[in-house]
Amino acid sequence: MAEKTLKVGIISANWSLKVHGAAWKRVPGVEVVAICTAHQETAEKAQREYGLRKAYWNHEEMAADPELDIIDVGTRPSFRLPMVQAALRNKKHVYCALLFATSMENAVTMREAQQAAGTVGVVDAQFRWNPPALKMKQMIDAGFIGKPLGFNVELFLPLVEHDGKPFPHSAFSGFTDPYYWLADKTSGGSGWRNFATHSLLMLTHMLGPVEEATGTLATGVPEWFLPNGDVLRPDTHAIGSLQAGWCVPDPDGFRLEVWGDRGRIVLTDPSFGNAPVAKLFAGDRRLIAYGEERSGAEVEIGPEFWAVPGSATATGTPAPFIAMDWLFADMVKAIREGREGSPSFSEALEVHKVVEAVEIANKERRWVRMSEM
Repeated sequence: MAEKTLKVGIISANWSLKVHGAAWKRVPGVEVVAICTAHQETAEKAQREYGLRKAYWNHEEMAADPELDIIDVGTRPSFRLPMVQAALRNKKHVYCALLFATSMENAVTMREAQQAAGTVGVVDAQFRWNPPALKMKQMIDAGFIGKPLGFNVELFLPLVEHDGKPFPHSAFSGFTDPYYWLADKTSGGSGWRNFATHSLLMLTHMLGPVEEATGTLATGVPEWFLPNGDVLRPDTHAIGSLQAGWCVPDPDGFRLEVWGDRGRIVLTDPSFGNAPVAKLFAGDRRLIAYGEERSGAEVEIGPEFWAVPGSATATGTPAPFIAMDWLFADMVKAIREGREGSPSFSEALEVHKVVEAVEIANKERRWVRMSEM
């Protein structure tokens, strides 16, 4: 495994093939071999368009392919469990889209199956691999903020309009096929579940595990009028102490602020970690004049944070989707070294506990400890 080319099979010809597929190809020692969709015609169409050697329309058959080492599972959450299980039964390494699971039972099942398989399981949370986030983690570990005292997290995608009627851009971006399932609670997703998972995997990476949580959830926009004429009436929701949602006009995107008894660091990213536009600001506890504005100085991100070893992005120059390049490169390294990847299935399980704890807190109007989950 240390020397061989790792072969990847991707399930889903939407975001996973279009974006993950391109990122996998930029990682040295990796070849994207196969695509799997629900229907023969769509699988073979994607195979032709992306120049792949194999097409499947049965995930069990893809999982059993002895040539494949990694299965990238990019379907909606409610479809994903049997696909992940099939891959792990066949001792494949798994890259799993977020949110991680539709229930606590499924989250535990996937994590235990991955542990039993002895393979690497990584989840689709690239924020921690964005170069400014790598620098932020380095500063926190070096003691810049001192003892952690607090945080603010926002992850918002825009609410926009077509012919004067609103719809969330995440459901109809124009780059991918429409994500109708974002409005369907039975799919397992919601603004809270999807974006809180991303946010928490970043936050806990920076500051450590959550012990106790509370929150309030609500549906803010009851009808989504898509540009193609479809109307969705969501039964999903998102608003809370950690604020996450996909129906916010004119949003900032992702913002993480952490502070301690020595300093404060703020990371802003309007691109969901996909474009090289994130910025990092930091300030210490020195006294300033009363009334003087204090927002912290921008932190320079050195070229080493933009150089994924061995890849096409090793030049040190800012490039789009570099966070995904770092994430995939680390997964490959974890496979070769026989260690956990980052973010791991174990981390995803712990974050899933927090996501469901807030849903319990919303119903019961109380704080929920992770030991209850």
